[in-house]
Amino acid sequence: MSVAKHHPPRAKATIICSRNDKVLLVRRKGAKWKFPSGVLAPGEAPIVAAARELWKALALHCSGLKAVGTVEVGNVLHHIFATDLPDSCSVVLGRGIVACKWACWEDLSSTMLKPTAAALLSRDLQELVHHDGRPQSVSAFNTN
Repeated sequence: MSVAKHHPPRAKATIICSRNDKVLLVRRKGAKWKFPSGVLAPGEAPIVAAARELWKALALHCSGLKAVGTVEVGNVLHHIFATDLPDSCSVVLGRGIVACKWACWEDLSSTMLKPTAAALLSRDLQELVHHDGRPQSVSAFNTN
């Protein structure tokens, strides 16, 4: 008789970067668009992983990351962060990223996004960002 092992969900830091009512999407070679994200290293704080991912993948230094909650999608627990990037901020592709783009929330569709990003989008991620582009203060954003 085999016993099924319970594996705890994998943890990722997922970052919603906004600018002028648009959100930043990234793409790896051969993949669909997604929000910037990175897997947490053992013992790593989610905000540290978010800052690390933005720096290594996009050469962005963000001191204004705001934790807005967690969302579990499949076997991945996403620690969601939001930040507003100024117009003067430039993005440099790195660490496996082949393209990035700014997209209006209204233009995002499940067909253009990776399944995980589409699942996050279906959980009202747009509510994290005011119409003026600044992150909202959300005390709890837990969805299962």
